Order: sequence, then structure tokens, then C-alpha cells
Amino acid sequence: MKKIKQFVREAGFAIFRALGNTIVDAETGVRLGRAFLLPWKGTIKVIGLGVPVRPVFLPQTRLTYWKQDLGFTTHAAPDFPRCEKNP
Repeated sequence: MKKIKQFVREAGFAIFRALGNTIVDAETGVRLGRAFLLPWKGTIKVIGLGVPVRPVFLPQTRLTYWKQDLGFTTHAAPDFPRCEKNP
């Protein structure tokens, strides 16, 4: 039963990747992969992408508040050092 579920899941992701858009990192320009973007109840569902991303507003030449361009970027690495000792 577990193998069937895994097969159906992988087949679904393959279909979403085939039908989806190419996602490019807005900050670095690196291609992140293909995914299906689904706007749902005020959120954007990213289906089929292998890396976690976050939405960012893209810079515009003319400032408009009613229409914003969205891009995606990967999460930044944590900027705090690991504490080896317990205080």
C-alpha cells in the first residue's frame, strides 16, 4: 500500500512539474525548478518544487499599489552562530 501511495505522489508531482511554470530566484537569477502555482484563499500554493521558497515583491519602475509583481527566492541561511556551551 505504501508503494502505491508513493507512486501516485511522484506521478502527481511529475504532472504538476510538467504543467507548471519555471521558478527563478528573484535575487540571484538561479533556476530553482518547475512548479505549479495555485492562488487559493489569499495564499499562493507552490506544488511540485523541491526547495522551500518565499515570495518577494519585485522592484518596479513605476510605483503602483494595486498591481505588484511577485517573485520567489530561497530562504537565507541563519546568521547566528551555534552555541556549543549551555550557559
